[in-house]
Amino acid sequence: LRISKMQLVVFAVVLILPALQSEGFLSGTELRDCMEILADCGEIKCLLEGSGNFRNVDPYSCTIMCEGPTWHSLPREICSGGEITCSPSVREGLLNLRHKLTRGISKVLSERCPSFLQN
Repeated sequence: LRISKMQLVVFAVVLILPALQSEGFLSGTELRDCMEILADCGEIKCLLEGSGNFRNVDPYSCTIMCEGPTWHSLPREICSGGEITCSPSVREGLLNLRHKLTRGISKVLSERCPSFLQN
């Protein structure tokens, strides 16, 4: 079988172009990134609230679930129709939330364990 370069290019474009147009290659990575940030936020939030360890994120109720058994609400723009959405603005909001929660841990440590931060 002889395949010309042009046929190979057309074949590749026909297969790859639809995935690129729908962001098929990137959307899974973006969602995974948001889920990792959400898990970080969940671990910190459950710890700060004394609710036990982080268990899961419930996209239907848009909450972080802890072992407590307690849950903490997430910003509504993160969840839509029982799914986690991960637009650039949602990702930015999650990064801001993680930063805020991390500052909360630093504040608790500086107030309760001043020697911890000196090391």
